[in-house]
Amino acid sequence: MKCFLMLGSYSITPSFRNLVCRFTSNIRPSKIEFVHPLSQLVLEHLQKERSEWVEKNGLEKGLTVLRDGTFVIKFPSYDKNMASIWTSYDDKEKKHWLTVRKGKLVGRFMLQDNLKPAWNDNRSTPDKIAAAVDSMIFKIDEAAKINLAQKRDE
Repeated sequence: MKCFLMLGSYSITPSFRNLVCRFTSNIRPSKIEFVHPLSQLVLEHLQKERSEWVEKNGLEKGLTVLRDGTFVIKFPSYDKNMASIWTSYDDKEKKHWLTVRKGKLVGRFMLQDNLKPAWNDNRSTPDKIAAAVDSMIFKIDEAAKINLAQKRDE
């Protein structure tokens, strides 16, 4: 397994610093104080299960962890079209989101709804996060295929 992502915890520890991998171009481990647990699950899934996809899409150097514990991963084309993947929390809806913007594709995938009781869902939180990440990857890949087919038709 290739190590791409920097994973966080609630405090900076020596083991936390050791988790700095290839996704370090925008990160200084001494400045990261917090990675939200849901954001961490997204990053872990990308690293452990989707590292080839991350590398294929040039995302291994685009990670920025924000002060609120969320993150942004910029695609190499970010400067042209703001293509990125990010996590966020909607305080009004009380929902955590995984969002992607790439070309004409804009999509949101719910990571957690804090208004619903946790026991109403049979799946574990890591399983739900993995499903959201995999759905996002599927949509990005499908949009890329459509875009490629449209370019061939031109």
